[in-house]
Amino acid sequence: MMETIEKYLGKLVAQGLVDSSEDASLFSMDDRIYSKDENIPQIVEYLFKTLNITSLIIARPSRLILNIIGELKKVCPDRIAPKDSESITFIHDIPVLQDMDSKTIATALKRRKGCIATDGSIIATGSITLEQAFVVFSSICFALFVKYFSDVLNSLGGSHGNVHDECTVIEPSSTILGMIGPPGPIRRPSLVIPESEYDVISTKVDTGKATVESGLVDSFFGNISYTLDDYMYISQTAAALDELEGLIDKVALDGSSTNDITSSSEMGSHLRIHELTLDRAILHGHPKFSVIMSMYGKPMELGEKRYLGDIPVVYGRVGAGKKGLVHVLPPAMQESRAAIAYGHGTFTSGSESFLDAFDKMLYIENACFEMLKGLLSI
Repeated sequence: MMETIEKYLGKLVAQGLVDSSEDASLFSMDDRIYSKDENIPQIVEYLFKTLNITSLIIARPSRLILNIIGELKKVCPDRIAPKDSESITFIHDIPVLQDMDSKTIATALKRRKGCIATDGSIIATGSITLEQAFVVFSSICFALFVKYFSDVLNSLGGSHGNVHDECTVIEPSSTILGMIGPPGPIRRPSLVIPESEYDVISTKVDTGKATVESGLVDSFFGNISYTLDDYMYISQTAAALDELEGLIDKVALDGSSTNDITSSSEMGSHLRIHELTLDRAILHGHPKFSVIMSMYGKPMELGEKRYLGDIPVVYGRVGAGKKGLVHVLPPAMQESRAAIAYGHGTFTSGSESFLDAFDKMLYIENACFEMLKGLLSI
């Protein structure tokens, strides 16, 4: 149990979600409550007793996110409602606590998976594993970041008069953006062109780790596939891209297998992208600035398309339903081997190597970062 706690504490620090390991307290329940802290606070014992949870994270987020929380609370004092698609689906909204009474916290966490404490700390829960609490914490940080900057942009007129968010009055903050450097790779994936199943799996594992380490996907979202011979190798749904070992499905292109039962919800889009482009390597991430810039302007409807530079932005819901991305994303990918799903994330592809797809995603994210700086005149 302590090994698991150390693992996710390390991830919080490595992914920049907290500034120091001292800023986070992680708790996990088995035969008792486990923690790196010597004493278990009474409020933690109360939450484990009151809620149907087995894990809990209480942490002061990075200085960047703390600043963003402070700005958002000025106009969203009780509840912060993100508008990016993953946050709407996964966390819905984020309660903001007015006091730290045990019953107040429990009430908020009965309604949502996480909340913001009076001092700006984030409280996140997991019903089964500590991994779930980590995902909630990471997702809240992502949602706050995207919401703040998309609200800033649309308060400047990007929404063309459509007030689609209660926080559109937030003023741009040069201080907050000044805390962020341009996106850059911690490391790039291998240029290896897979020739065997072993090669496919090893390059996918390597690329997934590089994508997470470089900040091109947050939490456990995003997906990755590679097609070799008559099979597509695709990450399973909810698989962490930096821990893909054992979480890759081998799906027959002719539909003769049932392995796709556990595959990513975006599998239909991956298959269609491969059909239209013949590209073997497909990568989907959630780069923050790309998501923010996709939401600049009027909310999009199904069938609409606009551009960020020469990169198409399309709207569709996750999956293969009538309004699913599968209908609009693959044709857009055929144009430039890259596209951004509105409020969702970026898809890129490479003919044979994941390095091409990775470099395109990083290029787009840097371009969107510069667009944001330009619009805010920073």
